[in-house]
Amino acid sequence: MPFYIGIGLETKRAYSKTHRNSNWKSIVNKTDYDIEILFDNIDYECAKNKEKEFIELYKRKKDGGLLCNLTLGGDGVLGLIHTEESKIKMSIANKGKSISDWQKQKVSDFHKGRKRLEETKNKISEAQRGEKNCRYGVEVSESTKKRMSDSSKKGEDNISSKLTKFDVLEIRKIYLTGLSSRKIAKMFKVTKGTIMSIINKKTWKHV
Repeated sequence: MPFYIGIGLETKRAYSKTHRNSNWKSIVNKTDYDIEILFDNIDYECAKNKEKEFIELYKRKKDGGLLCNLTLGGDGVLGLIHTEESKIKMSIANKGKSISDWQKQKVSDFHKGRKRLEETKNKISEAQRGEKNCRYGVEVSESTKKRMSDSSKKGEDNISSKLTKFDVLEIRKIYLTGLSSRKIAKMFKVTKGTIMSIINKKTWKHV
């Protein structure tokens, strides 16, 4: 009998023991188990729907079923409710952490082409309205407004930009000579992800 239903972008995810919930780990540590790939080479939306169907069929333990899944499947958080204790622990664990350009790129690539359902969009919008918004009633100082305005500017007009328009043109020119993105990144003292974003015109599109 199944104890977990899941999906992944690659087959190897089914065999991975990292990033699993404590219930999953508890079961795996106590017994042998077989992995069965029910569907392969299907698009992500179809995979999400199949995941929800099978979780609904076998049901989670908390719903009187067999599965140790925390959510109802699909988008990954459907049906998941964090306790206040969990929220505090996650807040403390992530405090002060910064996301690298490489991680940002991976997240961006993962979500590219994915479309939210209108129902999901409406729920998100409703959750951010009026007093539900964490910024509700907060007055923004003129200096903060200026910083927000400056950070939204393109290219070298953005105060956080390390590169100029000339640098970007030079990077694209050098890349055509066959020099690796890693070496170019070292030359301009930026990350490889930044270079590839420039090459693929994900950033500095206006140049």
